[in-house]
Amino acid sequence: MRESSSERRHHARPLLAIMKHSVKKLARQLGYDIRYVGREHLSEGARTQSDLQSVSYQENPEVGPVNYAEKEARVKAGGPFEWPNMVALNRAVVTLIGPARRIVELGGGTGCFAYEAAAAPERFVVCSELDQDAIRWAQENRNLPNIQYVNRLVTADEGLFDLVVAIDVIEHIQDYRSFLETCVALAPHAIITTPNKNRDPQAAIASPPAYYQHVREWTAGEFYWVLRAFYQSVKLYSMPNVCIPQVVPIRITDTLTPLIAICGRPY
Repeated sequence: MRESSSERRHHARPLLAIMKHSVKKLARQLGYDIRYVGREHLSEGARTQSDLQSVSYQENPEVGPVNYAEKEARVKAGGPFEWPNMVALNRAVVTLIGPARRIVELGGGTGCFAYEAAAAPERFVVCSELDQDAIRWAQENRNLPNIQYVNRLVTADEGLFDLVVAIDVIEHIQDYRSFLETCVALAPHAIITTPNKNRDPQAAIASPPAYYQHVREWTAGEFYWVLRAFYQSVKLYSMPNVCIPQVVPIRITDTLTPLIAICGRPY
């Protein structure tokens, strides 16, 4: 006896559920997330005949250079000038410098990385920061003869560097493609860090990111493939304890934060 169309739909439902589960599991292994929402969560213009619709990722507007003002406000509220986890991250990145001697840091803030890196006198660090107050504070409080603080963009016309460093900067920038093109033009190697969007369940589904200064956030897999569009070699690391400057290699499916990418061999 032939099955009716309603019976066929009934028998297909368990198979459809299994397929959905398998696809979502595979996506998570690759560092992605798939979410479905019903019509009631969509705007009138976005609704279609299907009750399962994908939702595009929302971004925050770019805020601009407010590094020092935020730190000053935090101190007035009784908090630390530098977050302990950010100090640890800067120190962790210093341990990954390797043989690089001529280093440029983009978005260096108040000079935490530059000051730690320049503790080795054979290194020369150019620290670029567009927040004039942050640069002024760094010049007054973290000045060394082998650090040059500049309140402007750095270009390839100033000569090739061995290494470009950008610590938790890329998530603040709307045009990250131009930013990465600048990194490629400045040096053959780069260390770029950003928070892991999959660091906790709330951050993983936040759209836009909860922190207003982050334009967007990436999973380890997303970050890896964005960087691979510019570099042939990308190795990911993170910190098992965000307050201890110790790094371990990670996979694109890992949830550790921050993401620390060592990039080389630009296209």
